[in-house]
Amino acid sequence: MEEVKRAFFIKSKELHPDRDPGNPTLHSRFVELNEAYHVLSHEQSRRSYDSQLHSASPPKPPGTTAYPRSARQTHSSSWAPPNEQYWAQFHGVKPQGPESQRQQRKHNQRMLGYCLLLMLAGMGLHYIAFRKLEQLHRSFMDEKDRIITAIYNDTRARARANRARLQQEQHPGLQPSPSRASSGSRLVPPSASP
Repeated sequence: MEEVKRAFFIKSKELHPDRDPGNPTLHSRFVELNEAYHVLSHEQSRRSYDSQLHSASPPKPPGTTAYPRSARQTHSSSWAPPNEQYWAQFHGVKPQGPESQRQQRKHNQRMLGYCLLLMLAGMGLHYIAFRKLEQLHRSFMDEKDRIITAIYNDTRARARANRARLQQEQHPGLQPSPSRASSGSRLVPPSASP
């Protein structure tokens, strides 16, 4: 029994229809192999098969089994016709005529159009989002620059005032010349310049 099982597994790997779906002979040979395994794996059907082999009856044509008719009817009723059984595993796959192929092509083109439209919409949204982010970043940096410039100008003005006061305290008789006090360049923020 183990030998039959081992031989069945080896042969089933060779003859399985998935190895070459375009080869219809693989399917029919695989069905024959399954029928042979079914006969040889059951004691009663194997005995019947052996007795038919030893008798002088002519050999059966390929695809027919040697077990009793009642068993064959039960067995074949569980099996759909070979072609139908094979294609049943591909639930939605049916042979297509020119009209259904045209409809399928139209459907595929429509889906491609939707995908392209979705991609373009995504690209547009990304472009708009990055432009908005750039504007926000630029306005944030301009505001920071304005604040820093204001602090810088204020600090510079206080430093000049302190320098003038210190000079007066150190040299009470000297007056700061007006040309020197106004000669320092003053940093003005870009938004305030004309």
